[in-house]
Amino acid sequence: MQFLPLLGKNLKDDEIIEILEGSDMDVIYDIDRLLEGQPDKYWAASKKSGFQFKFGATQTLDAVFLHTTPSDGYAAISQQGCDISLFTTTREAQAFGETQHLQVTKGHANVLGASRDWVRLGFTTHSIHYEFHGGSLALVTITRNDEHQAV
Repeated sequence: MQFLPLLGKNLKDDEIIEILEGSDMDVIYDIDRLLEGQPDKYWAASKKSGFQFKFGATQTLDAVFLHTTPSDGYAAISQQGCDISLFTTTREAQAFGETQHLQVTKGHANVLGASRDWVRLGFTTHSIHYEFHGGSLALVTITRNDEHQAV
C-alpha cells in the first residue's frame, strides 16, 4: 500500500473511505475525557493488515503506524507494494538517512524492561520513526511534520 500520499488526507476523502471500507475498518472517536485541553483524535486500525491511522481534531491523517512483526493483535504489514523503506538494523536505517542527506536522530530506551532502539529520519513534509525491539524492526511510525499538521 502507498501510505505517504495519504498523509494530510481528510477522513472523508475518497481514498481514505476506500481503504476504510476495503479493510473493514471502524473509526474510533477519542475525546479529551480528562478535559486537559488535548485535541480530539480519530483512530482506524486494520489489525489483519498490520496498520493503524491517526487523524487529528480536524479529521486529517497525521500519522500511520506500521507493524512489521505480529504484536498486540496486529499482523505484520505486507511489504509488497509498500512505499516505506523497511530496514533490518538501526545501522542500515541510519546509513540510508545519511546517504539521502536527511535529518537522522537515533536513540535507545528501556521500556518496562524491554530494550528499544530507534532511528528517526526527517524529511521535508514528514518523518519516519523506526523502532527496533530486541534488534528486530517492530514498528514504523510515519508522521506529518508539525507545520503540516492541523490541530
